[in-house]
Amino acid sequence: MGGAFDVVVIGGGPGGYVGALRAAQLGARTAIVEKDRMGGTCLVRGCIPTKALLQSSELYTLARAGEPFGLVADKIAFDWSAAQKRKTSVVDQLVKGVEGLLKAGGVSSFKGAARLAGEGVVDVGGDHLQAKDIVIATGSAIARIPLPGADLTIDSDQILELKEVPRRLAVIGGGVVGMEFAAMFAALGSKVTVLEMLPQVLAMVDADLVNVYTKHLAGLGGEVHTNSKVSKVVKQNGGLQVQFSTGAEGGAVDADQVLLAVGRVPYTDGLDAEKAGVKLDRYRVVVDEHLHTDADGIWAIGDVIGGIMLAHVASYEGVCAVESIAGHASRTPDYHAAPNCVYTDPEIAHVGLGEKEAKEKGIAIKVGRFPFAASGRALTLGQSEGFAKVLSDPESGRLLGAHIIGPRATDLIAEAALAVQNGLTLEQIDLTIHAHPTLPESLMEAALAAQGRAIHIANRKSGSSPPSGGSAATSPRGGEMNNQEKQMAATVKPSSPPPIPDAINPKALKLSKDNRDFLLGMHRQMQLIRRFEERAQEQYTKAKIGGYCHLNIGEEATVVGGVLALKKNDYIFTSYREHGHAIARGIDPKAVMAELFGKETGTSHGRGGSMHMFDSRLRFMGGYGIVGGHLPLAVGGGWAVRYHKQKDVVFCMFGDGATNIGAFHESLNMSKVFHLPVVWFCINNRYGMGTPVEAASAIADIYKKACAYDMESIQIDGMNLREVMLRTSEIVEKTRSDSEPRFVEALCYRFKGHSVVDPDKYRSDEDKEKWRKADPIVAFEHELEQSGLADEEYFKSVRQEVDAQVRDVIQFADESPDPNTDDLYKYGYAGEWDNRPELRSEPL
Repeated sequence: MGGAFDVVVIGGGPGGYVGALRAAQLGARTAIVEKDRMGGTCLVRGCIPTKALLQSSELYTLARAGEPFGLVADKIAFDWSAAQKRKTSVVDQLVKGVEGLLKAGGVSSFKGAARLAGEGVVDVGGDHLQAKDIVIATGSAIARIPLPGADLTIDSDQILELKEVPRRLAVIGGGVVGMEFAAMFAALGSKVTVLEMLPQVLAMVDADLVNVYTKHLAGLGGEVHTNSKVSKVVKQNGGLQVQFSTGAEGGAVDADQVLLAVGRVPYTDGLDAEKAGVKLDRYRVVVDEHLHTDADGIWAIGDVIGGIMLAHVASYEGVCAVESIAGHASRTPDYHAAPNCVYTDPEIAHVGLGEKEAKEKGIAIKVGRFPFAASGRALTLGQSEGFAKVLSDPESGRLLGAHIIGPRATDLIAEAALAVQNGLTLEQIDLTIHAHPTLPESLMEAALAAQGRAIHIANRKSGSSPPSGGSAATSPRGGEMNNQEKQMAATVKPSSPPPIPDAINPKALKLSKDNRDFLLGMHRQMQLIRRFEERAQEQYTKAKIGGYCHLNIGEEATVVGGVLALKKNDYIFTSYREHGHAIARGIDPKAVMAELFGKETGTSHGRGGSMHMFDSRLRFMGGYGIVGGHLPLAVGGGWAVRYHKQKDVVFCMFGDGATNIGAFHESLNMSKVFHLPVVWFCINNRYGMGTPVEAASAIADIYKKACAYDMESIQIDGMNLREVMLRTSEIVEKTRSDSEPRFVEALCYRFKGHSVVDPDKYRSDEDKEKWRKADPIVAFEHELEQSGLADEEYFKSVRQEVDAQVRDVIQFADESPDPNTDDLYKYGYAGEWDNRPELRSEPL
């Protein structure tokens, strides 16, 4: 069976079948050849099945967050097999639809592998199709790399056929394919780790958008390692392990499945293209600006030419090619307004010029942003993460590019693509009436913002490009009029340690413009402590720090919220996990790190190390290495305050493990019997070394232990910064007023082991993942962003500033002198203690 045709299209993907249908519409006798199922990779193994599964994961996410919407269910479960069944049904329906369209359009379909068998001849399993013109649309194949252990991995085809959701998924490659699967499985509960060799995942996407997405992924417990080169994949402990290096440091990720997603390559296998005179550049078919190859009558479109490898671009090229074949005015493809979409959650889409490209090319631009947190429709949907950003020509006002991350970004980009393609101006966009309340209003608002005429966010006075993300000033159309005058958060420089208000009350902690400096100061303190501790762990592994080293990572809300609830004359006694406590109190991080290094410039002159920070002038009365050993000392501090008739408070911080020793009960009893102004602050991170609270204590709710001593006792969310500070300050001020002891239990979770050397095998991955999703820093950033007080660009600047500060801290500690052995016994007594005021920050 064969036949003579005007046009034969090889490949039934989005480029091929669209081109074939258009050729038939133009009156050409048309045939199409496909060796698999009509629709190609996109419909069968790519765009459509992944989006079907992503929709399932999105609905699961929405259902789990449905309680505020009135959706109440005892248990929300995800049925992977049902989602797979629906995916298959969608694919089957669309495949039949394409087959029906081709039949109805008069296109002859042939199944089999095609080969160019001579001038104007296409061989399909021995049958010869004669053609005046041939269009190669064979698409692309999954890229392979020579990676040891690659046979243990799965690819983007195989992952679609998994029988169950993997508990742990490692993704090698942070491109679109890798990040979409990362988004899907993270939403379904997998512990996802992405390894990317480049400095940024989604390298073609605006960094502002990527920052928002990676933060969201982190909130789901996902991890992203950039600048990381994978060396091999091995079997390990009944699962798999991916070994990699980031710079000079090695790392490993344990996984149940490893997805290898390092891109796609043009597919020409078995085509005999070069024998037919078609020039190849490696696998890519070389074409001119009209999509014509070097061989007469042979054209090529889509992924096989190695340009923009997107389904919608292939369809566009298919139309361009066959219209040129039909004798229409020669269609030269114009790609400057080709949109790119990434179906993560939140979705990402962009078109046209980007800020980085504009800077590199020296193109002047004006930038406008509008956050979805100020969109009434986004708020009603409960999906207010992200923003819309537009770039325009300063002179003409013409839209040059648009970048969106947020709800239905992949749908919203169409309006921007239309505007870029047709050279529309910002004014033409904003003068177009946009229905309300809708998500497309956000693009209109971004256009207004670029012109300094924003209605539903505050306008920047300078009229220059605002930093990314914008800041929400939720308007009457968004539901909260009292937020309308909030300033753009990114105009605020990263702040110094926060000043302490005269009184901590609900008003002082309200997410409002009046409290912005204080709130952003607390945020910076948490970021500083987190980065300090991360780098301290690195220095320990380099043998810069000796002895034991216990980190505050994960406990930042209890540390900052607890310490900042005090006045500068209050006393602090704390445990061995106290680096963050010292920094929050105002001790210079340089002195803290120098103490860890055992240097003379340390806060204890290098005599104390990690567990014995001290600064009497700040009334930081030390960390203590003996579990609970400082509790009786806090009683003594309370006695001193009472004896001198001061109005100060003694604040004693300790872990849950200390509540099971005799000194705990003796100290609480004495503080109550003698009416001492002590606030007992228990940081319950759920584990005493490796033993869970419920296995070591008859009473799991530790605050109830204090009830036996007839003192007021409360339990608070130690992962919520504002709750910690408000509730703790209330307790502190009560004690200051009546000189009665009180007890606070702050429920939190340390993200690292008991100490740096703890392998942390006693906690399940599920438990750690659950608490990672409640990261106090991420949670507070979300509150700030949703309230319009900060945005991702601001958070990024804080992280960069803090990272630079901690580098300086480490350099200072490393270059500081060791203690003089002749002074070994110095500083043993109070009179010898000078505290080096040059290393101490201003008291709080």
